[in-house]
Amino acid sequence: MTMPLSNEAVAPSLPQRLADVVVLRARPLWHGIDPLSLSRFADWTWSLAEAQPDQHTQPVMLYWSTFPSALVDDFKVFTLAVLDCPYPPALSRITGLDQASVTTVLLWFKRLRVFATWLQHRGICQLRDVTDHDLDRYLEHVRALQASTNTRRQLLSAVRAIWAYAPQLPPEHRMSVTEPWQGRSPGELAEDIKTGRGNKTPRIEAATMTALLDWALRIVEDIGPDVRDAWREFRQLYTGDHLSHRRYDGLPQTERMKLFLQAAREEDKELPGAPEHPGTIDFKYLACLIGLPALSNSLSRASRSLAEAAGLLVAEDFFIGRITGRIDGRPWRERPLTVSELPALVWVVTAACFVTVSYLSGMRPGEVANLRRGCRADDVESGELLLLGHRGKGYDRNAAETQRPAARPWAVVSPVHQAIALLESLHETNLLFPTRLPGSSGRKSRAGARTWDTKKTNTELKRLQDWVNSTFTPVSGTAAIPPDPVKHLHASRFRRTLAYFIVRRPRGLVAAALQYGHLKTKVTLNYAANDDDSWLDDVAVERLEMVLEQSEDDWTRLEEEQEHVSGPAAAEYRRRTAGAAAFLGRTVRAQASVSRLLAQTDTDIHHGDAMTCVHRAETAACRKEKLLLGLPADDGPDESLCRSTCLNLAYTDRDIAEHRTHLPVLMTEANDPMTPRPLRDRAAAQADQIRAVIEQHETSRPGAPHTKGGHAA
Repeated sequence: MTMPLSNEAVAPSLPQRLADVVVLRARPLWHGIDPLSLSRFADWTWSLAEAQPDQHTQPVMLYWSTFPSALVDDFKVFTLAVLDCPYPPALSRITGLDQASVTTVLLWFKRLRVFATWLQHRGICQLRDVTDHDLDRYLEHVRALQASTNTRRQLLSAVRAIWAYAPQLPPEHRMSVTEPWQGRSPGELAEDIKTGRGNKTPRIEAATMTALLDWALRIVEDIGPDVRDAWREFRQLYTGDHLSHRRYDGLPQTERMKLFLQAAREEDKELPGAPEHPGTIDFKYLACLIGLPALSNSLSRASRSLAEAAGLLVAEDFFIGRITGRIDGRPWRERPLTVSELPALVWVVTAACFVTVSYLSGMRPGEVANLRRGCRADDVESGELLLLGHRGKGYDRNAAETQRPAARPWAVVSPVHQAIALLESLHETNLLFPTRLPGSSGRKSRAGARTWDTKKTNTELKRLQDWVNSTFTPVSGTAAIPPDPVKHLHASRFRRTLAYFIVRRPRGLVAAALQYGHLKTKVTLNYAANDDDSWLDDVAVERLEMVLEQSEDDWTRLEEEQEHVSGPAAAEYRRRTAGAAAFLGRTVRAQASVSRLLAQTDTDIHHGDAMTCVHRAETAACRKEKLLLGLPADDGPDESLCRSTCLNLAYTDRDIAEHRTHLPVLMTEANDPMTPRPLRDRAAAQADQIRAVIEQHETSRPGAPHTKGGHAA
């Protein structure tokens, strides 16, 4: 007699009941996603790309075939709960978190794969069989791994996440432990000593960054328009939309060829040549010149014979466009561009635009990569130039938000707007940094066209550096953009480097044109206004490093080299420098310590051009000048408005040495009869002023003889 199966035996399991459930059912998705293309619970590959907020990141795919088969269902149920449910308060000190981000889901997936494999080796095939003893053994396993403390912490955090989501899981698919490791934090368990959230990203060497920015600006202003125009012309010829094609409308192919050859003969034009076969006509591009598809077989034998018999010169390549841009007063190249080099040059120009926008705006690489056509704007009230985009950081971002019109403003300088305008004229794609050139083959993600990710950005930055160095090698033979001694150029290093330049305010033509003080105000307001203080942290670290370096140098010169200081603020200069010396050699382990130590050590002494400002706002002449002009007063000095009567001025021996070097130049100009009278008078007045400064400096030196006119009496 056959016994009937019980109801329990025939009841489908939870994974079976969930088989057709869309795994992203509770997530905001990109606009226009086909619901039928979304991953289901039963799939062995889950795509989460449709819920990613950014298009510059790699599509997130979860491959369940990499998990032990016996544990796949348990971890699928857990992952679905993570995608569906609110973020557990037990996992974060931040309140109000809606859901774990897609990036967090991917990180847990990777770290839990290690846990699942370990469970399999111990013969555990269900999460509900995991005990506190098992977790203690797993802790020992993680601590023994040859991995960073951060990775070990993540491995333990992922296991803690399974426990935190337990209320959202059915009993048969969750761990039965009360709380992993008696509530001790993963950081403590992994012996991960956190030293604050300071930026450990190395900055780019000053010489490298200065040259990179200089060439990026030159390309945007002088080279980019030529490349853009040539690329536009080539695309029009290639697609049959060029104005010159209208003369061939309705004509047979041979008649088109005859008409073209006649015009070429009259205008003394060369036929496009194949560079790999010198002296040979490139019939593919000859075809597109008469309005036919640019294919090797577009021209008939008769048309080819006409071209070969025409007796016209054949060029070395297919030259296109004109060279109008100039570098250092000369055309940036002697001959027009060729179609074979155009694609690479388009990427070079795009990379130059990326450097200009990313570095001068302080935006994160992802924020730049996700900029779209039409992002330029103007603030009607303040007159500021703006970029409108989407924030690149934040726990509450989602895919739907980044599909809405850009509303996050960044105040920028004019070169940034110029770079955006060039990008918008370079192609017609919505995203300003597409991964493929129009008409080229390339990869599209499951979620559609994508923008530059980290790998693509780094590749193009290297292409930019290599192209400049191979094209514009100076007579000395040194690289136009010297290599960075630390590592390759990475866009993630731009913000830290900008903080360095803003704090140090280097001299030079590029620095003068950009006005780093003005740039600091813009970038600081961009992020401070949006509760994003990571930029301020970078500036504080760079400021502290500069203050300590400068204070040590100033103190050494005063105490060991007996440097003399004169001027109305000389005594205050000595007092502040001596006070800062007590903090030299301190070790800083946390971001909070940076701010505290900076407040204690910042001497507010600024070494300028042949002068030193011992800044005090109440007596600063530049601040009074700004207030009189109706300008906002900054928190530091403005050397462009410095006045010789300012009570904050001091002169070190270094400053006087600069004055002595400059004095003969002024005297020569003042006595030059070929120089206009107003310029001679100004040079004479400046020379008299410098003599007075030198004389006062030398007469105030202890034990020094009386001097006159900057020379010993």
